Amino acid sequence: MDLKIQELASVSNPKSVHGIYPYRGKISALDAIQVVNQLPSNKVLLDPFCGSGTIVYEGAKKGMSAIGVDLNPVAQVITAGKLNIDQNLSNELESIQHVIDLAKGLTTVKAMPEAASKHFHTESADQIMRILEHKEELSAYGLACVYGAICLTARGCNDYKWTSSTVGKDIIPKRNINFYEKLVLKVKKHHYPLGNTSNSRLISSDARTLADHIQSDSVDYVFTSPPYFDCLDYTAYYAKIIMEILGNDRSEIKSDLIQNFGTYEQSMKIVLEQLHEVVKEGGKVLFVVGDKKVHGSVINGADFFNDITPFKKVKTIERSYTGSSSQIFDTLNKTTRKEQIVVWTK
Repeated sequence: MDLKIQELASVSNPKSVHGIYPYRGKISALDAIQVVNQLPSNKVLLDPFCGSGTIVYEGAKKGMSAIGVDLNPVAQVITAGKLNIDQNLSNELESIQHVIDLAKGLTTVKAMPEAASKHFHTESADQIMRILEHKEELSAYGLACVYGAICLTARGCNDYKWTSSTVGKDIIPKRNINFYEKLVLKVKKHHYPLGNTSNSRLISSDARTLADHIQSDSVDYVFTSPPYFDCLDYTAYYAKIIMEILGNDRSEIKSDLIQNFGTYEQSMKIVLEQLHEVVKEGGKVLFVVGDKKVHGSVINGADFFNDITPFKKVKTIERSYTGSSSQIFDTLNKTTRKEQIVVWTK
């Protein structure tokens, strides 16, 4: 497989469906596109850690049968939203407006939990809770946009001092942000519907149990960015606010995810064994990984995964990680992060 990876001046791609929600640690859509576009159509593509569905969406757009797997409930909503967008924008807008009208008509509404309400103006929080009273009537895309609009509204209520991906200090006084308006804007801005996605699907499950949900020897390509080697917390920041609003037990969700460095290697060995079962003979596996600095030493991500994989190594492509805010941490840590794409075959 003669995979070619170009350096990107920027990894930002706001004018796309991928701006719906600021999912933490998501792979750049531009990076995903340049890899997916080198794969043949009409093949089965699996992302066992699909997160917000960037790779799955781009695979489906290419005409592949794309399968996404993730255990994080926030990730599941965003991915489902991207894969199920009505071709007609007016239909999505009518659906959202219907829910907004229902929300405005409520005489009583449940208060937002205090852990989350501290981030919002009282009127903004009230509007969010009113919409969520009718979330069952939202389309999959509409619900994904609600999650994204909650994040955008939280930023706005805090005078836009937070970044698009991180939550900062609470700013007092809160700015009154009209959530309904932000929601409608989200629906309009990120309406990039796919064509036929009947062969693409989302599996709400753990990557360590892939073989329970996917037929053996059925996957042509695996392309994924696994949970960060330093065990990034995918339930933090904006996801934490979403979960608090919904009343989800964040600690329970987090405990089921691969986010513990002590068990990371064993968990990844299990995932790789599961992948080996579902991938076809001759199938290709692409892992986007990176380095980790531990006690002053750098652990090379490609070396780590090559040591535990049951697949045959094809090649490793390495580059400096540029064009993102991670450079701030590189400066603080006095290290230049490297990113690798490891390619294996069965």
